[in-house]
Amino acid sequence: MKRICKQTVLILLAILCITSLAFAGGGKATKEKAEEEIVIAYTGFPGGITPFWAQMTQYVKEEAEALGVTLLDMSPTQADAAMQKDSVDNAINRGVDGIIIGAVDNRAFGESLDNAAAKGIFCVAVDTAIDHPHISALAQTDNLASARLLGQYIVDHTPTKGKALILGGTLGHQTGDARRDGVRQVLEANGFEVIFRACNWDDRLAYETAINELGAHPDIVVVFGAWDPGALSGLAAVKEKGLMNKIKVYGFDGLPPAIKSIQNGELTATIKQDNKQMAQVIMRSLVAQIEGQETVKKLLIDGFVIDSSNADQFAE
Repeated sequence: MKRICKQTVLILLAILCITSLAFAGGGKATKEKAEEEIVIAYTGFPGGITPFWAQMTQYVKEEAEALGVTLLDMSPTQADAAMQKDSVDNAINRGVDGIIIGAVDNRAFGESLDNAAAKGIFCVAVDTAIDHPHISALAQTDNLASARLLGQYIVDHTPTKGKALILGGTLGHQTGDARRDGVRQVLEANGFEVIFRACNWDDRLAYETAINELGAHPDIVVVFGAWDPGALSGLAAVKEKGLMNKIKVYGFDGLPPAIKSIQNGELTATIKQDNKQMAQVIMRSLVAQIEGQETVKKLLIDGFVIDSSNADQFAE
């Protein structure tokens, strides 16, 4: 009887040991599984719209891979706010852990973000601020300060005051408005008359607008495109009108085609944005929040001027 009891005790101890090991291994597996199962949705402008967004998408993917998280690129096929809202809604319905939004229209996501908050899905913004309490982090260029910097550069390099044409983005879009306001504030304070035209980030519309305004205002001496492709469209219009010796054209982004144009003596200058740093910071911030860690919630990155004096350093 004692022998049977002793055997029973030994068996129970063995079972307890195995169970403990199983739980220990299961805890480790659960942790590893949780790490593997961090799923983040990204939605920005379609990569084909501009090199800036093609680069941004690539940098976001690279950082996701470096951090070992799964990334779903759910960017819309067109720069359409309703389509992008649908992509955010789809990500929420799929139960992702977090969403990065590079907003086509930063006013489009109110109901979607309310739903994300209710489901405990972290949401962050890149490039463009979104005014909603559930947006828990932002990484973007300090567009207003950078535009003021460019405005002062324009003043310093335009001895003859006249009219300045701004080819802008979409009215009410936080990024475009800040770039417009920064340049306009400095130019108007220094005696320029500013003509602003919203072009909805559309290169063709920027070209057509520039053609029309150059015809209507022969005293334009400056053209500023709030995004590099728009600036290059304005440059094409200036060329077509035969006004290259009279009008200087400026951009914003620091994209390879703009830098090449500066090297060729056509575009005067552009503001360089560091979209790689934006992508890295916002991805790290989102992953940290998902893992319950403290992190940077807002990063404003200073832009800087690229002109003929330093274009070779940034050429690809």
